[in-house]
Amino acid sequence: MKNITLQTVACLIFLGLFQACGESEAEKQAREKARLDSLRAVQQAEIDALMKARQDSLDAENQMVMDEDENTGMSFNGVNFDENGEYIVQVGAWRSETKANGFVQEWSGRGNENAYIVRVGNEETGDVWFRVRIGFLGTKEDAEALGSKLNAEFGTPFWTSKVQK
Repeated sequence: MKNITLQTVACLIFLGLFQACGESEAEKQAREKARLDSLRAVQQAEIDALMKARQDSLDAENQMVMDEDENTGMSFNGVNFDENGEYIVQVGAWRSETKANGFVQEWSGRGNENAYIVRVGNEETGDVWFRVRIGFLGTKEDAEALGSKLNAEFGTPFWTSKVQK
């Protein structure tokens, strides 16, 4: 019996010492907080790197467009306009002149000064449309390329036409 009591006391002492050697709750919380802070710092660094790469890409693209504008004087996202060209890209048609003017302003705000309105229809019957067009371009291929760029970038439906000046 003495032996069992002695073994029980020894086990209790051993367990007490073992628990005393472990981390306290405050130490565990501090370690977890440090781990989470470290993870957040790594995530923020990754986000910062992605944002910088995106900004660098945008800056490079803007510089290319500005360089083209300086060289040709007439460029929108890499498309060269030709004031003697016979092709246009039509990006919309409305019965409201105010709405059409708003869209011309929107295109101008996007850096395209070649947007304009054409009024078509019969004034007497009131069947009048205000077509918003961007142009002029030298070839049908240039017009199609511009329309495709506008569609990809802005989701703009379009069609191209050859026009008489």
